[in-house]
Amino acid sequence: MIKFFRKIRFDLMGKNNTSKYLKYAIGEVVLVVVGILIALSISNWNENRKLTNTMKSVYSIIQSDLLSDIDVIEKVLVSSQIRDTIFKKVIDKKITYEDYLKCNLCIRILGGYPDIKLKTKGLKLLEQNSTILNSYQNTLSININDFYSYFTTEIGVALQEVDLDYTENRSYFKNNMAWFEDYENGKMNEEFIKYALTSFDYRNRVISFYSLYYDSYLKYLREYKKEAIKLIAKINKEIKE
Repeated sequence: MIKFFRKIRFDLMGKNNTSKYLKYAIGEVVLVVVGILIALSISNWNENRKLTNTMKSVYSIIQSDLLSDIDVIEKVLVSSQIRDTIFKKVIDKKITYEDYLKCNLCIRILGGYPDIKLKTKGLKLLEQNSTILNSYQNTLSININDFYSYFTTEIGVALQEVDLDYTENRSYFKNNMAWFEDYENGKMNEEFIKYALTSFDYRNRVISFYSLYYDSYLKYLREYKKEAIKLIAKINKEIKE
């Protein structure tokens, strides 16, 4: 092809046909420019396709993280319903001596809590590739960042407050109560039952923990689950396009 154009150019120059030569030269330049533009367009198209595929891959991992979190949260919410009944019986002063004898879980309602670790593998990939993916910023990526920014903070703070309350209770029982060993091992202890049934201190501790755990921590987990389901639907739509 290059030899072909070169031959035409030499023929025109040899015939001293300046006008036709200039027209030819301009046409040749136009063809070169068009070729470059086409090549650039193809290159840009390939880069955009790679970028889109990368972004969809990151979205898929975020979707997987959210589904895993929802599954864990659902299990926590279900298991917490049983303890919720016991907490309310203590708070309402309806729990009895017989309840403690029949219910091992009643002894340990202040003995622990599920420490949920939200999965953030997809979010970290989104952050690590933020420079490369900057040109791909869209409503969905912004929504994802806002979602994690809000819930990571709120759930983290709520969990920290639950942990502080739990730690203070355990420290108090360990340093002041002779029944602590049995309590720690989940064994029935008459002295503990007496304390649990008659002490305003125990009831206040139960009220405090219930408020932090059920009214704050679990509230944010429910909200996370609800909003995560919405976000998964948006990701599905983006991936399929």
